[in-house]
Amino acid sequence: MNAREATLRALCKVDEGKNLKEALAHIFDKDELIDNDRSLANELAFGTLRHRDEIDQIIRESFNGDFDSCDLLLKNVLRIAVYQYLFLDRIPIYAIVNEAANFGRTIKEKGLINAVLRGIIRNKRVQALREPRAWVFRKIIDAYQMDGEKIIESFKIRPTPYVRMNTLKGDIKETEQKLHDIGIEFKDANWFPEFKSVNHLSSIINNPVMKQGFISIHDEAQGLICHLVSPKPGEKIVDLCSAPGSKTTYMAELMRNQGMIVAVEVSSTRMKLVVENTLRLAITMVRTVLADGRNYTIEGMDKVLVDAPCSNSGVIAKRPEVRDRVNGKVIRRLAKLQYDLLSNAGKLLRTGGSLIYSTCSILPQENEEVVEAFLKDNQNFAVEPAGEFVPVGNEYLKVLPGEYHTDGIFAARLKRVS
Repeated sequence: MNAREATLRALCKVDEGKNLKEALAHIFDKDELIDNDRSLANELAFGTLRHRDEIDQIIRESFNGDFDSCDLLLKNVLRIAVYQYLFLDRIPIYAIVNEAANFGRTIKEKGLINAVLRGIIRNKRVQALREPRAWVFRKIIDAYQMDGEKIIESFKIRPTPYVRMNTLKGDIKETEQKLHDIGIEFKDANWFPEFKSVNHLSSIINNPVMKQGFISIHDEAQGLICHLVSPKPGEKIVDLCSAPGSKTTYMAELMRNQGMIVAVEVSSTRMKLVVENTLRLAITMVRTVLADGRNYTIEGMDKVLVDAPCSNSGVIAKRPEVRDRVNGKVIRRLAKLQYDLLSNAGKLLRTGGSLIYSTCSILPQENEEVVEAFLKDNQNFAVEPAGEFVPVGNEYLKVLPGEYHTDGIFAARLKRVS
């Protein structure tokens, strides 16, 4: 038995005069359900009963016939499905319809359930009732009218973990063998041979291969940003918002630990993470500076990376709290901070140097609009097309959640032409 079947049985018992709490308790005592299924059954049963009058009215609008005279099982199958559609946006729509239809006892009944639910899903008034309530979800749909729903669905999927192999410690084949030897399964990632996808991080975090600096935990899309920087041995680079150091250390690895990276961070606590990572990975070219990136000064840098604080709207699968914390006021504050960081970063470059701006947001207010405002006020900068440096992207680098099983990211590369 699963959660939906338990819910269906309990609601039918309620229609026969039973108390819902007692009906569920009887089912749970009789049948072994895992904790997650018990939790979902409770949510579905109490939620469906709480909103039953509203749900029944919605069903009547799409039901061809007398819904009130239907038998109890069919009524409750439809009620549970409509409740899920209206209130549980973590459950994909196709799954709601398919699972409900599976409760049909005949081909005709399966077809009826399918037709009624699809009619409800197409109903514009009902669609408005289930519009994502989170501000950030509405903005994602506004920005990506064709793919918005798909992006939101992707946040319900467990994120794919990635590790990055430290080529300063040994070649890729040697590190692959170390992972094999300790029983860690991995697969090639999307773009770069030093990145591997793994099933879980729990067996990696405290493993000697990790502690000794052979690997780092690093999402591959974040690695794309480092390739957009295109760091070269001997260059002088500033990472203006460096903690926890994933991009700082990857750039150092790409530079063969030759040159200088100035890792700037405003938080002393977070700066400790940068220091720990550089030591663990045997990187010696990083110079750490505790400073506010909006005020830090240095001259003649070849490249500056501004991996700016953002809403994290591209990584909601990893940071589900974002949906409740992000609103218009937060975005306006972040966009101001992002612009100020970008403006100061431009002053640190030599003529001909490149400024790379990145976020793990997919909202235009933090990405394209910030870059366009900077270019308007700094006409000595021009866009360098991302497609010339990385395998995805055109003018800008953008990876949407769900596209490659990575973080959602945005980045732009801007050249100081004078």
